[in-house]
Amino acid sequence: MKKFVALIVAIIVLYSVYYDLKIGTIPAATHASEVKTPQETTAKPTVPFQLKEVEPGETVLTIVEQLEKGPLSVPINKVIHDFQKLNNGIKPEEIQIGQEYKFPVYKKR
Repeated sequence: MKKFVALIVAIIVLYSVYYDLKIGTIPAATHASEVKTPQETTAKPTVPFQLKEVEPGETVLTIVEQLEKGPLSVPINKVIHDFQKLNNGIKPEEIQIGQEYKFPVYKKR
């Protein structure tokens, strides 16, 4: 009886592997995703900024705090809004390592 059950289980496993390889359940990707890259603007931004290349582990907030040499002096929503305005609508969560972006500067040096 144990051999019969083992045979049935083996057949089910083999059939499920065959079905998964031939038909599958995950649809194939139809097109590659687009990568947004920052573009230069010709209009002069009203917010003072500094160009900086993003390094691993950095976020928009940590970079702005580094530029201010301390905690933020403005609300986080303003930092996000100004960052998007300076970088043609790129969201802070879309920044990529090795790319250069404009980061708003709020404190005078």
